[in-house]
Amino acid sequence: MPDPSFYAQQAAQQAQQQARQAHQQAVRAHQQAVQDAVRRGHRPPPAPVHPGRRGRAGGLVPFLLLVVVVVVLARDAALRDSVLGSLHHLLTKVLHR
Repeated sequence: MPDPSFYAQQAAQQAQQQARQAHQQAVRAHQQAVQDAVRRGHRPPPAPVHPGRRGRAGGLVPFLLLVVVVVVLARDAALRDSVLGSLHHLLTKVLHR
């Protein structure tokens, strides 16, 4: 009997392939819409959203990085004091320009 992670890996690969196909279909549809708009003399529609760029703030990786930094700062008092002191010094310089 195969390892359960084998099934998970296959499912992930299949999902990734389906996502690529959906993205390619969206790109083709957008290109067709642009061509139709140009042919009719209209302004073309805006470009579709790219995968992985789902907003202004970022995604999962920056969020996890922020969580790790907060946890490390919460556990280490000396590091926390040093970081807060540096931030206070920087803020003071910016405000008193």
